[in-house]
Amino acid sequence: MRINQNFGTIRFMSFGSSASYQALQVNVQKRMSHSFQFGGSYTYSKAMDDSSATIAGDSFSNSITSWFWFAPQISHAVSDFNVTHSAAINGIWQVSGPRAGFAKAALGGWQLGNILKLNSGIPTTPVIGGDPLKVQNNGSDTFSIPDLVAGCDPVNSNYKSGPYINYGCYTLPKATPAIASQCLPFTGSGTLANPQFPGTCSNLLGNAGRNSIVGPKLVNFDFSVYKNFAVKKISESFSVQFRAEFFNIFQSRQLCAAHGLFWQ
Repeated sequence: MRINQNFGTIRFMSFGSSASYQALQVNVQKRMSHSFQFGGSYTYSKAMDDSSATIAGDSFSNSITSWFWFAPQISHAVSDFNVTHSAAINGIWQVSGPRAGFAKAALGGWQLGNILKLNSGIPTTPVIGGDPLKVQNNGSDTFSIPDLVAGCDPVNSNYKSGPYINYGCYTLPKATPAIASQCLPFTGSGTLANPQFPGTCSNLLGNAGRNSIVGPKLVNFDFSVYKNFAVKKISESFSVQFRAEFFNIFQSRQLCAAHGLFWQ
């Protein structure tokens, strides 16, 4: 039930992880005709692994760096980089304009372009801060996992005006009668007479699991307007382009998924 406290001080490299990726990919293209070009792609995918790090301690920003290599089933879940839904839509429109004279040179030949990007969020893991498992992971993450309350949505539906994670959905791991004698209760903000949290088990991983929270979605719209000016005095094919680009034109907030620190 308890991990050797010297485990966290061992520096190691492991190549024993397993991973899988499954996806459905759809792509639609309309070549330029009638002054319009269109392209769209959609991917529905699921990437799973025991650890997404290339080596121990090398991780994504939403990841726990060092899971227990001796028990990969504990951390087998969707990958740190898993994006279930991903769509991209792009288009180019050649704006109709005057066909002769100075008006053609000034107002004709303009083109408008756009790229719309839609992604579901990347996952993150709820953690209990400090070192409740007493692993002493020096230079790496010290963590434990809370229990998820059954039927509770861990994502706050009103997160734009409050925290993204619904912390009320998590509790400290509980000791069952079968293992109560082997459990060490959590300690912290209890009373002086009883500083412990009776019935809890600090040396037990909760059931919330790795990457069990999906972070905020991404919506991004980029827009461009441009025009080519032919300079035939130099050559028949030489041109100068005026181009203006506007990124995230609707100023959509792009939020990332950080660790859900439940208790420390």
